[in-house]
Amino acid sequence: MIDVSWMTGGKQGTGIDSAASLFSKVLVKNGYNVYGYREYFSNIKGMHSFFTIRASDAVVNSQSNKVDLAVFPDKESVFGEKNEHGETIHDGHIKDVKSSGMLIVDKSVDVSQIKRNDIKVVQVDFDQIINNVAKKMGVKSSDVMIAKNTSIVTISAYLFGVDTEILREVIGSEFSNKGEAVIKMNTNTLDETLNYLKTLSISSLIKLAPVKNDDQLLLEGYEASAIGKAIAGCKMQVYYPITPASDESVFLESHPELGIRVVQPESELAVIGMALGASIAGVRASTSTSGPGFALMTETISYAGMTETPIVVVDHQRGAPATGLPTRTEQADLEFAVHQGHGDFSRIVIAPGDIEEAISITAEAFNYAETFQVPTIVLSEKSISQIYKSIKKSYIENFKDSYRIKRGKLVDKAGYDGDFKRFSFTEDGVSPRLIPGRSDHVMWIAGDEHDEYGHPYEEPMNRIKMMEKRNKKNELILKSIDRNEKFNIYGDLDKADLLIVSWGSPKGAILDAINEKIAFLQVKIIEPLDPEIGNIIKRAKKAVCIEENISGQLRQHIASRTGVLIENQILKYNGRIIDKDELKDGLDRVLKGEKKVILNDY
Repeated sequence: MIDVSWMTGGKQGTGIDSAASLFSKVLVKNGYNVYGYREYFSNIKGMHSFFTIRASDAVVNSQSNKVDLAVFPDKESVFGEKNEHGETIHDGHIKDVKSSGMLIVDKSVDVSQIKRNDIKVVQVDFDQIINNVAKKMGVKSSDVMIAKNTSIVTISAYLFGVDTEILREVIGSEFSNKGEAVIKMNTNTLDETLNYLKTLSISSLIKLAPVKNDDQLLLEGYEASAIGKAIAGCKMQVYYPITPASDESVFLESHPELGIRVVQPESELAVIGMALGASIAGVRASTSTSGPGFALMTETISYAGMTETPIVVVDHQRGAPATGLPTRTEQADLEFAVHQGHGDFSRIVIAPGDIEEAISITAEAFNYAETFQVPTIVLSEKSISQIYKSIKKSYIENFKDSYRIKRGKLVDKAGYDGDFKRFSFTEDGVSPRLIPGRSDHVMWIAGDEHDEYGHPYEEPMNRIKMMEKRNKKNELILKSIDRNEKFNIYGDLDKADLLIVSWGSPKGAILDAINEKIAFLQVKIIEPLDPEIGNIIKRAKKAVCIEENISGQLRQHIASRTGVLIENQILKYNGRIIDKDELKDGLDRVLKGEKKVILNDY
């Protein structure tokens, strides 16, 4: 099996992220499965960004903590840097190259300071390559500097034994909308880099021979959730810019063929109000946000609970509290989502664990919201929304073909004369819902407690019945939704020495790290929580809860709902994604008796 990892980095604002995107597409074009992730600071220019890609001829779900090849055009990526107070911003990536791996650095780097005898270090004169390209094209070197990223990818493809003609094809496709001059600049950089490499007499690290895999598609996570919304028949996306959620709305804006109208009002307060208004008018509507924006939507989410209005909110979680870590990942919004809004009302909180589930779960969220007439919150994460991952095109096609829009008790006419009882008492707690303007019936919707018509009404018995009506939906949700939509079990629980319980993005690293002696319970619907989850945990010889937050929020939530407290924990809350290697180490420590393991890989 082939399994290789790669890294590059540089200053933000230099287009370094295009190198990762370009190389990912080259690897996918060559038939390999890809998992890529970007780490970057929350400023626009100047600070350090780095990107890792793992490629294999087998399925890859996570990243490694060491890479086979690292290519850096700047000194800071190699040695790290300090701020004006002398504090370390980052300590460089020399340590991230695995033994027997290769580190490519700029000619200006003093290689005597690298101090690793177990890796091969090669210097490349990036400026010479760029200057030669500029001279060939008759332009200034500064005009060609952005193409240094193409030089990085060319070096990487060469050292991984990838046919550089594939890179030439990808360049033509990638820059097709930017004109012939840009394509020529990048192909000239490719040729000049290859000529330069011949002078170094270095051989490739590995030969990534082409793999026949025509069913490959490279997606970023935010594209997946957007595709899920399009498949679900969402027609309106309202958003206010916030990292990392804005990518999803920008993608939808740039793809009008998906049929979703994108609106950007003046604030998150207006966002959720407009989305709710669209939903009342019969349109499948949604928003995407992150923690601070989600917090501002609290009062209106509570209004949706009172008025039993279906709404879908995707929370692309990031480091918190407050502004927190705007460009880093975390899973700290679980308890907030479960309890968001004042008062008691039913809602659904659901979490995808990978790109495929970002499509399917986001799409199903609309069916849940309308079937049960509740706010439905999709807890995504930066570590899902900003990964590059190859998936099967057929997965999207098959899901789209099998998906059925379920609008619940949405009716065109009341079926009787007189005013419409929007909140009529029913056996299952869900009332018929009429689109305003579709008939002669009048419909009232009030944020006050109300009677069956929607008129404000404070009579005690009515209050009791309405509270019970809204909150009994949890029972209906748990009874109506299939088991495999609520949770997944991987492995054989009866034969396992350890049961992992987790949710969201750790899924990938878990699947890559477990063996036949470890089972995995992935919780997808977090609220309402299926009581069966408690029974499954009780059956385990030993259980551990894995989360990316400091307080173990899923562990607490399971204990509060089932009375079962998972004894062991593996937590990570430094803002970085869990990789498979550190997780394997953490699992070993738990099996040896350590109760609480804190992970801290960069």
